[in-house]
Amino acid sequence: MSHISTAEIEELKLIMEDGFTDLIDAFVTDSENKLEQLQAALQANNPSAVRELAHSLKGASGNISAQPLADIYRQIEKIGKEGSTDGVAQLLDQAHNEFSAVKNALENL
Repeated sequence: MSHISTAEIEELKLIMEDGFTDLIDAFVTDSENKLEQLQAALQANNPSAVRELAHSLKGASGNISAQPLADIYRQIEKIGKEGSTDGVAQLLDQAHNEFSAVKNALENL
């Protein structure tokens, strides 16, 4: 399984030119911060915050062609939208693992 779409990320590199590195750096930093916030929202049993953070992370992941990661966040968002946090802990573990793989893939471009 590919963690990012190589073709799409190469196209993004061409479009962004010198700004590509800044985009990736911002994605990584923002995602790390929001993952911590998402963990805190889960611990506080706050489905609304879980939904909002997952929605933001889903969009950011999609923007850098990390579809498997975006799909995990989509599932978390759906649970939060239903007013629950049941099952989010397991998905959050998957998100952390997939984020690490995406980060590694981006660093090796």
